[in-house]
Amino acid sequence: MRVRYDDEAFGEAMDAATWYETQREELARAFLAKWKEAELRMLADPEISRTFDGDLRQCRFDVFPYTLVYRIEDETTVQVVAVIHQHREPGYWRDRLDED
Repeated sequence: MRVRYDDEAFGEAMDAATWYETQREELARAFLAKWKEAELRMLADPEISRTFDGDLRQCRFDVFPYTLVYRIEDETTVQVVAVIHQHREPGYWRDRLDED
């Protein structure tokens, strides 16, 4: 199984990492580690999360208030459509789904 990030989703994760780096470098490193852990959990069992809005699923980061929003593209690929902050602008990313 492999992961494919939409450009906007990858940018969101990198923006968050950059913000944490401005706070403290070790926070950025911890964020990147938790991002990777969430990604590995998602890839290990992509169907573990319930679906919402059709075929979307989510995987929360540990410690940090972020969530991977994804869909199972096919038997080998998971597509991440957003990396969202859990307490900011709910649903801002939904308009991207119309572009797929």
